[in-house]
Amino acid sequence: MVSIRSASVAGTEVKAEPAAVRALLLDVVGCGLLMPGVESLTAEGNDVYHYVLATISNGAVSHTPDHRTRFDATDPARIRWEPVGEHNFRSWGEFRTAPGNETGTTYLEIDTRSEADVDIAPVVLPLVEPFARQQSDQVTEGFLAAIKERVESGATG
Repeated sequence: MVSIRSASVAGTEVKAEPAAVRALLLDVVGCGLLMPGVESLTAEGNDVYHYVLATISNGAVSHTPDHRTRFDATDPARIRWEPVGEHNFRSWGEFRTAPGNETGTTYLEIDTRSEADVDIAPVVLPLVEPFARQQSDQVTEGFLAAIKERVESGATG
């Protein structure tokens, strides 16, 4: 068993007030379901959420991420998350918000890193990690785009 590590940072200007952006981000289940690959997301209490993601496969590795995450929203400009318990996938990160460049806009950034435990030979790791980084970037960028679209459309839930 080895851990495949990846990290991504992406940001965008959202045409909405910071309060509207933060309101969506604080709806952890509603917002989390916008993330590409999330098959189920349930609140377990005490700011802990259980994620089951779609199986990721590249021919050499097949992995179905399953994890629990705790959120911390005590900082008004950041919402952080970290893994809870032992699972086959762990994610750390934060949403950061700041006033945008124009009145009525918000700059939203997602900064995340993750580790996936997979059953492969360690010698294969250098071949698999670039794929994991690419997948992480695609998910982060897709998530950011979906959040932006949801907030800008004014849709809820």
